[in-house]
Amino acid sequence: MLLDIDNPNIFEEIGPRKHMMEEMGAAFMAAGLVTLAGSRLYTSMADTDEVVDDALDRFEQVFQQVEGVP
Repeated sequence: MLLDIDNPNIFEEIGPRKHMMEEMGAAFMAAGLVTLAGSRLYTSMADTDEVVDDALDRFEQVFQQVEGVP
């Protein structure tokens, strides 16, 4: 969740950030990308260039839907 422990409002940020991570996890799943706990991603040495390129295209599709991302 990338929280700054020096931020005095850290506890107010946890809820909204957790919600955002859940939303992103759902968007990834809808695009056919399976994440671990909605926040971790892994590749395999067995993945071909085509598999990686397809995954990157799917990520791009999701990121294009996020407000503020050009």
